Amino acid sequence: MSDAIEVRPVANRRERRAFLRLPWEIYCGDPNWVPPLLSSVDHMLDPRRNPFYEHAESRLYLAWRGGRPVGRIVATVNHLHNERYHDGAGFWGFFEAEEDPAVAQALLDRAAEDLRSRGLASMRGPFNPSINAECGVLIEGFDRPPSLLMPYNPPYYPDVIQRAGHTKHKDLLAYYLDQDMIAPGTEARERMERIEALVRRRNPELTIRTIDMTRFEDEVLALGELFNLARERNWGFVPVTPAEMRAMAREIRPILVPDCVILAEVAGRLAGCTMGLPDIGPLLKKANGRLLPFGWFHLLFGRRRLDSMRIFGAAVHPDFRNLGVIPLLFLQYLRHSKAHGFYWGELSWVAEDNVASMRTLEAAFKPRLYKRYRIYEKAL
Repeated sequence: MSDAIEVRPVANRRERRAFLRLPWEIYCGDPNWVPPLLSSVDHMLDPRRNPFYEHAESRLYLAWRGGRPVGRIVATVNHLHNERYHDGAGFWGFFEAEEDPAVAQALLDRAAEDLRSRGLASMRGPFNPSINAECGVLIEGFDRPPSLLMPYNPPYYPDVIQRAGHTKHKDLLAYYLDQDMIAPGTEARERMERIEALVRRRNPELTIRTIDMTRFEDEVLALGELFNLARERNWGFVPVTPAEMRAMAREIRPILVPDCVILAEVAGRLAGCTMGLPDIGPLLKKANGRLLPFGWFHLLFGRRRLDSMRIFGAAVHPDFRNLGVIPLLFLQYLRHSKAHGFYWGELSWVAEDNVASMRTLEAAFKPRLYKRYRIYEKAL
C-alpha cells in the first residue's frame, strides 16, 4: 500500500473512541468474535478508575494510514511485576491490526521504543493489561468463540507478530470438559467419588459450601488472598491487590451464579476454592458493545439460556495441599453447574510447563485440549 503508516499516541477523546471501536473494523464478518462492552474496555484503560494503575502505567497508540486507524497497541510498565522479578520486562497488549505485516511491525516497534525509553530490557505480550486479565494470542482453536475473559484474534496475528521479530515465551492451554465426560458411572466420576468419600472420612472437620452473597465483598477478598497464596509460585505470578479484588467483585457480581463458587473449609479456615462464571459471550454478541438501549435486556434476560462456563481451576491453601480437597470442590461444582443447566465448560488457563496442574486435570477428568495461546517476547 502506498500510504505511509504513522503510529502516534492517543491524544484526545475522538482518538480514544477510534481506539475503542477499531475491533469492529478488524473483525467485521468473523462469526467467532465476541464484541467486548465498550464501557468495560474504556474503564479498564482508565488510570482514574482501574486500580491496576496504582502500580502500573500504560500508554495507548493508534496506527494511522491515509487518515484512517488501521491498528492499535498499549505499552505497559507493571511496577509490581518488576519489584517482584527485577527482570526489566515491559508489556504490550490490546493489540489489533489489519492484515498487513507492516502495520504490526510499526505498532510493535513503537511499543518497543516506548518501553526502551522507560528503561526496560525486554517486552512481552500480549497482556490486556496484565497476567491477571486477558493474555496471549490464540494460535490453535479458531473454530469456536472465546470463553469468558479469554482472548480471540484473527489467524494471521501469530505470523505478523513473529515477522516483527517476536518469539515464543510461553504457551497457555485451555481444556474442554462437558458433563458427559464426567457423568455418573464414568471411570473418572467414580474415582472422584471414591476420593471424596475417603477425604470426608479422614477429615470430619472439612466442610464444603457455596459463596455467601450476604458477605460478598469479604468473601471475594478472602478468595483473592487464597488464589494469591495458591499461585505465588506459578509462572509470571503478580498478586492481585485488594483494590483490584474489589473492582473485580463489582465486575463479576451481575453474572455470578453463587452455587458455582465452591469453598472448602477446615475448622472454619478457608482451605480451597473452585469457581466457574457463565460464559456470557452469546449475550455480548447481541449487545454488540453497548448496554444501551437494549444491551442490559440481553444480559439480564438471556442468562437462562446459557449452557457453558469458564472454570478458573482450583486454589488450595498451602497448609491444606495434602488434604485432597480438589476432587470434593470439583464434584460439588459439577453437581451444581449441571443443576443450573450448564453442559460444558472451559478449564483455563494452564501454562504449558505447569506439569503438576496439567497432570491433575488430565488424570481427574481427561479433558480435551482445544485451544492454545502464546505469549511472545523480544529483547529491547
